[in-house]
Amino acid sequence: MNLDPKTAVIAKISAAMACNAMASLRVAITEGLEMGIPAPEIQEVLALASEIQQQPISHVSHLAEQLLRTPAIQPPKPERPSTEHKHKHEHGHGHAHDCGCGCHHS
Repeated sequence: MNLDPKTAVIAKISAAMACNAMASLRVAITEGLEMGIPAPEIQEVLALASEIQQQPISHVSHLAEQLLRTPAIQPPKPERPSTEHKHKHEHGHGHAHDCGCGCHHS
């Protein structure tokens, strides 16, 4: 793939802007100005690259928020099998020595 020199410099400017590569951006803009690309055209490339750069960040942020959000419905915790569990189902309450259900062991 062969790009004309102007397209190659515009691609360099755009990539440097998208990556926040300050040194590369300085070189690419200087190269573009020396090549005769007008400043308003370079500013348009910078604005488009900046706009594109913001879109993935917002999508990634949204995805991260979704993944880190506490679920609205908590999964039930597994119950431990125990005497209390069995008596709770039979009598409708937790089993204790003073609960009055009449099934206490001596």
